Formats: sequence, C-alpha cells, structure tokens
Amino acid sequence: MISWGKWPQNILIWKRNLNVLIKLFQEGKIDIKQGCGTGVNGFGALLTPPAPISCRMQYETDVKGLVNPAVTFLQEHGNTSIVSLGCGKQINRIDNHLHIMKELNLNYYVCIDCGPYIEPVSDNLFMDPDDMTAMLSRYYRGRPNRFWKSMRLFPCTFVEELAGVHCAAVVCQRVYPECFWEDVIISMNPKLVLQEDLHGCERQKLRGKQYVRNWSKIRHFNLKPFRPWPVFPGEKNLILWRRRDFGAEQEESGKFRWLERLCESFIG
Repeated sequence: MISWGKWPQNILIWKRNLNVLIKLFQEGKIDIKQGCGTGVNGFGALLTPPAPISCRMQYETDVKGLVNPAVTFLQEHGNTSIVSLGCGKQINRIDNHLHIMKELNLNYYVCIDCGPYIEPVSDNLFMDPDDMTAMLSRYYRGRPNRFWKSMRLFPCTFVEELAGVHCAAVVCQRVYPECFWEDVIISMNPKLVLQEDLHGCERQKLRGKQYVRNWSKIRHFNLKPFRPWPVFPGEKNLILWRRRDFGAEQEESGKFRWLERLCESFIG
C-alpha cells in the first residue's frame, strides 16, 4: 500500500510510471486491448505471452521510505527464483537460464535492468526453440505457456539495490566493462552463478569467495555454448560457478574427476 504521508514521492513515482507506459505505447510495445506484443520466434500460440506480463508498476513503502519492488518480491520468493542481472531492454537467448531453472526446480524467472522497460518478446528469445518447447512442455506437464506466469520483470532497478537479498541462482549476461558486481552477487548467496557472453564484457571474479568453477554441471544441465569464438574449438563462452557447500556430494565420480575438482578450485 502506498503511504499518503509520502505523497510528493508518490506523485513522482506515478509520473514516472505514466511516462514509461506512454513510451511503450508509442513504440507499439503495448496494445491497449491485448496488453502486450505478439509473436515469439516460431512458437505461435504455443508460447504466446499473456496480457499483461508483470512489470515494475507497483510500489510499496516502509516507515523509512520507498522499498524496491524487486527487493520485496525476492525477499518472499528468492529461494525459488533465478535472477538475471542486467538483462537488457530485450530478453534473449535464455535457454541455459531455463535449463538451470528446471534442474533446480525453481518457480520464477526474474529479470532486472536499470532501463525504463524490459521487452519480454524477442525473435531471439531462445537459441533452440524446438528444444525449449519440448523442455518447457515436460517441466509444466504439457502446458509450456505457463512459463510466462513465472516471469517477473523489474526495470528501473540497479543491480546494487539487490545487495543482501538471497536467491537460488544468478545469471550475468553481457556485463558492461567496469561493472563489478562480485560483492552484490556474493551477498545474494546463490547456489549457482552463470556468466555468459564473456568476450568484451566484464567477468565477475568469484574465485576464492566461497565459489568454484564447475564443468560437470555444465554437462549435467546440458548448457550449450553461448556464441563461442570459432578461433577456439570447444570454447563455450560461459562460466558456471558453484557455491562450495552446494551439490558437492552429488558430483559424479570418474577417472579424471580429481583433476576437474582441482581445476574448479584454482582456475577462474
């Protein structure tokens, strides 16, 4: 509920929300009758987003002032959420994210970005639409369209605002240079951290901070190379970090597992 004692701040919030809606409508991203755009790279009606998809349009207050709605949501649902930090204005190539979501049996796919809006519909939403349709059909027991109900979008939100808010998994996709989120990520205490599209982007250095690189789960979760460089055969252009106290007993044994474990401890 909005506090009327903070009415000057509330007026600014409503004005900002109205400006965002006007911008989305002018760009054709909002249909007054349908509430959302249509079409998702070859899915047609199978995976057509409902209207409207939840966005950051509701605000809550506490006695000290405004509370970020992303923080409010993750404080309640963070343990069943995978959070994409700095997702950009258009969501795309989220296959690996949803594979992690499925393997950890999570309920929510949360997108955070500092921009004024996040567009959930994209021609490049998935790298492999057929594979993702089949996977989501299995995950949602024949109703893949339920995925849209799991999506939560929070534009106008800076990554630093999530410091200390726990979640199950974190994704960093195309992090701009000079963006160092290691301390924020550590404070969120995720079980897994996935970094993608590393070339020309800022790598988050988590080694030595209760996280180790993990190759076995990349194979186990069927994570696919993310726009790899053809110069380096086998290069995946992604890094998966595992919290040391998560899943260590589940790591498979093998002839060279000791070498992988050693690499996970020191490489990164």
